[in-house]
Amino acid sequence: MTDPRGRSFQILSIFPNLSVFENVRVAVQAQRHGLGGLFFDAHGITALNDRTWSILDAVGLVERAADLGAELPHGAKRLLEIAVTLAIDSKLLLLDEPLAGLAEADRVVVADLIKKLSEKHAVLLIEHDIDRVLAISDRISVLHQGRIIADGKPADVAKNPEVVAAYLGASRGSEAQARPTVERLACVPESRLLDAQGVAAGYSGSTVLSGVNLAIHEGEAVALLGRNGVGKTTLLRALTGSLPSSAGTVTFNGATLKGLKPYQINRLGISLVPEGRRLFPNLTVLENLQIAMRPGGIGIAEVFELFPRLRTRQKARAENLSGGERQMVAIARALVVPSKLILLDEPFEGLAPAVVSEVMEALVKLRGKIAVIVVEHHAETVLTIVDRAYVLVNGAVAFEGAARTLAEDHALQARLLGVVQDDASAAVARQAIA
Repeated sequence: MTDPRGRSFQILSIFPNLSVFENVRVAVQAQRHGLGGLFFDAHGITALNDRTWSILDAVGLVERAADLGAELPHGAKRLLEIAVTLAIDSKLLLLDEPLAGLAEADRVVVADLIKKLSEKHAVLLIEHDIDRVLAISDRISVLHQGRIIADGKPADVAKNPEVVAAYLGASRGSEAQARPTVERLACVPESRLLDAQGVAAGYSGSTVLSGVNLAIHEGEAVALLGRNGVGKTTLLRALTGSLPSSAGTVTFNGATLKGLKPYQINRLGISLVPEGRRLFPNLTVLENLQIAMRPGGIGIAEVFELFPRLRTRQKARAENLSGGERQMVAIARALVVPSKLILLDEPFEGLAPAVVSEVMEALVKLRGKIAVIVVEHHAETVLTIVDRAYVLVNGAVAFEGAARTLAEDHALQARLLGVVQDDASAAVARQAIA
């Protein structure tokens, strides 16, 4: 019996070494002929190939049919996964965070596709991008702490007081005002903590970063922005030694990092808080912190002062924490090490706005005490709490300057980050993953 449900999960699952066409055709073969059908050559079977081309046309991937899955940008991979889901003739599509990790331009394309698919399929969408959810949904159910607190039309749900308090953290009109505001720190040249010059790095012979220059001062908060796939995480890996640089130099607190192992760089005072958090799931909050503690780091009492929520959750195992609580533990773990510079890779990804505010407030308290680099693809989320910003485009620095300058220049944001603000720019943005 055909399963009427098609699933697309938050973590992408495509065949990286098959072409876009082959990824979809395999799914079509399995649908039409079962698992046994995967063992015969479908190259000459017109019906299977026609169905594959039809699906690729529906998701806008015809021009990328010959590209390997591994070579696609993140947004196109998400479209491919949805295409594979469509190949099984589903009546109900279950989409788990389909917009997670996508740049603004990619979000426009994927959201438009979901809206188009909903004309012929029932779609159950799990998503944290509330603006997109409100724009494309016919009905919204809000789940909070294991119970449904609202269910109805988008306009009604957006005004529901429980939703505003639990999910948005503030009324939509005052959300921007609710974000922490900071006094920008002035950079003192002699306080330079990290200096990267001409850094180049990549994977399997390819070049992701090309001649990147980056400077971080003591106690400074810096945003590292850019669309997905431009090299933000690659740069963090190069700074922490987990990815060797093919060119350039990096010095930290006057010492060169060339040739050092990641644990040696960490001992010097650089800590990475990875996107996946990577806690020990079977250990409690307290045990995750205690296992990382070293002389010179902050104490448990200071952790609970910074993240009050963790005080009540200290005996809970990491696997039972919410995404926001795991993020708090991951940041706290970097503070107990100790660290002079913390690298945060997408710390707000997948978190409800109310929890984002808690994490942001903690980062504001750290300003001036510990230097921080925040990797983020939504500029408006982070520019209010940092001193300076870098924007990467195609592996090179395209902007370096005051965070306030970038925050106030919406045209520059649109050009460098693909921030879509009107119909005209939306049309241009649709070409971003083509």
